[in-house]
Amino acid sequence: MFITFALITLLGALAMLLQKNVIVAGLCMVATFFGVAGLFVLLGNPVAAALQIIVYTGAIMVLVLFVIMMLNSHEEEKAESPRPIQRWVSLALVAALAVGSVKLVLASPGVKALNLQGAALPQATTLQKVGAALFADHLLGFEVAGLLLLAAMIGAVALTKRNL
Repeated sequence: MFITFALITLLGALAMLLQKNVIVAGLCMVATFFGVAGLFVLLGNPVAAALQIIVYTGAIMVLVLFVIMMLNSHEEEKAESPRPIQRWVSLALVAALAVGSVKLVLASPGVKALNLQGAALPQATTLQKVGAALFADHLLGFEVAGLLLLAAMIGAVALTKRNL
């Protein structure tokens, strides 16, 4: 089952990256989210899987696809001529940043502490933990994110429908 969900996740992500149509790319992203939710189920964390499907697949992707459909009122411009030097320089820069990031993570005190103590298994997420964290510790961030999403939707409607 792990290989099935991992393949769904990876193939959905690759298809999303290779798509030229943004609507199809958004639907491939939904497949990726479902694959990640399946991986959460295999980890024995059904609450995280349900949150993955409800929050990401249900809410955010509907919002993203809605905004894409509203703002995609014209044909895309053709890309400029390819610049192979920029492609190779960017790949080298990404590789250097990846190597540096891995070195920094492996040298961090948190990873060293895990190696000394032995890795403890993480506890599964429960609804009580999610509710307590969301409405006690992160209430302000939750409200700000909701207002930001509302402002983004109003802005998208205002940009596309000037004659309201």
